Amino acid sequence: MKTTKSFVTNTPRTRGVFSSLLILIGLTLVSTTSQAHHSQSYFSKEFSKLEGEIIKLDWRNPHIRFDLLTRNDQGQEEIRRIETNSIYYLERAGVTKDRINVGDQVVVGGYASIKAGGEFLAANMLLADGQTAEFIRVAVTEQFNDQLVDAAAENKGIFRIWSIPQMNDRKVVTPLNDLGLAKKAEFDLLDNFTSTCELVGMPRIMWYPHPYAFEDRGDTILMRTEMYDAERVIHMNQTMPENPEPSIMGYSVGRWQDGDLVVHTKAIDWEYYDTQGSPQSNQIEVFERYSLSEDQTRLDYHIESTDPVYFTDTATIDGHWLALGEEIKPYGCEVY
Repeated sequence: MKTTKSFVTNTPRTRGVFSSLLILIGLTLVSTTSQAHHSQSYFSKEFSKLEGEIIKLDWRNPHIRFDLLTRNDQGQEEIRRIETNSIYYLERAGVTKDRINVGDQVVVGGYASIKAGGEFLAANMLLADGQTAEFIRVAVTEQFNDQLVDAAAENKGIFRIWSIPQMNDRKVVTPLNDLGLAKKAEFDLLDNFTSTCELVGMPRIMWYPHPYAFEDRGDTILMRTEMYDAERVIHMNQTMPENPEPSIMGYSVGRWQDGDLVVHTKAIDWEYYDTQGSPQSNQIEVFERYSLSEDQTRLDYHIESTDPVYFTDTATIDGHWLALGEEIKPYGCEVY
């Protein structure tokens, strides 16, 4: 991990970038009282700092957490529960488990919970060795820098492990109708499927901030992602069955079109379009297009979803992945 030049301060630009990151990754953090993941609305937008000793460390997915023994404004000792990102995110930024230990004296910058006084969302941390660990992508730096492999020389095409770019430019459009908005309003941000590490279905599984892989299996393509150790199968060289068996990932058929992989998925037995409670019905159909760059280092994706029950129009996701030579590691999600 590299030494950074400054500790993140409370600036409008920093707060704006951090809010974008939370939306980007659908951040859902874990409460010590409700054992549920929280949305970005759970935390203040005001940047602050805490200083103290790490007395407990949970290095596990979905989010690394630790307890900090600190003092409040009245000088009284208190324990604050610190939330960070997933193991993959921290390790990719150079923050490995051996850099954070019980007994370390640290300074944590971030955002306090507005609903539970003891919780705190970490943006960065001044470690015991004097280096700063950044937990958000404020800018492309030596720490947050994408190192592309020589994909053209490897000539694997689409069939490799793909990673999200550090500065993700993904665009999300979710046009809910009145019924959809009403269903979303009923969603309990403190008690939902994310609190039990439940496998997430299509199409939401396709835009998490973790590596993805395409594997050529002949008549099928196996798609894997590190998130939840999830897998889905794309059936090639066939038409969509009239009544495919419903499943959480649905039934996918694919074809090659002008060098792009085009995939159609239906029969999805999963009720949420995202982790913020936007609903989807069993009538949803998903259309994906994956386009490989000429030098094979970038894979652009465009995902369209139609749902006559909850959407007013086509929902879309646009983004890209990069060939960084990463691995897909076991996720091993654990409920706190």
